[in-house]
Amino acid sequence: MQQLSSPAQLAQLTLQARQQLTGQRPLLLAIDGRSGAGKTSLAGQLADLLRAEAIPIAVFHLEDLYQGWESLASTARTWQALAQAIVQGQAHLGPQLPHWYGWDWISSRPTGPHPFTAAQQAAAGVLIAEGVGALTGPSDLSVWVELDGSLRKQRALARDGETYRPYWDIWAAQEEDLLASYQPLYAQAHYRYSQTSPGQAD
Repeated sequence: MQQLSSPAQLAQLTLQARQQLTGQRPLLLAIDGRSGAGKTSLAGQLADLLRAEAIPIAVFHLEDLYQGWESLASTARTWQALAQAIVQGQAHLGPQLPHWYGWDWISSRPTGPHPFTAAQQAAAGVLIAEGVGALTGPSDLSVWVELDGSLRKQRALARDGETYRPYWDIWAAQEEDLLASYQPLYAQAHYRYSQTSPGQAD
């Protein structure tokens, strides 16, 4: 696993990898890490840099797939099916768009099915998938984002406040189980990035 020095370096590596692909399917870049590590910040910075190069970009947040506070394992399985469709060149084709379900946090009920349009929006460009579990599915490039545990918690609670606090331990335990279950895949991540600047936590 190589160490990344900056979002700009990742953007350059992503552009180089995209040049190796043929056809219209997007390059799939997975950004994973534990809660509060800085996944969303890195995804946003990378997307801005790639858009400046006139590359079609879409960002998909795995949190949109969560089905409540105890759903991380099932979310990973859902993402694996979507990621497989992307890398096989099926997810960007209109008649064959896969679907996904969201979650209404107020009523605690699923929403959808929603058509997965992200790969279509990023056709011939780059689809950035960010969230806990992104590395459990296939991808063209993969990044593990890390940060000290106490700082992660501080940043995550600053972002979500008291809404998240009662569920921090529940979610952390699921992250640990997921990392243990998919350890070989996480060990094969292409790059490691340490997010140390303030910015948005995720």
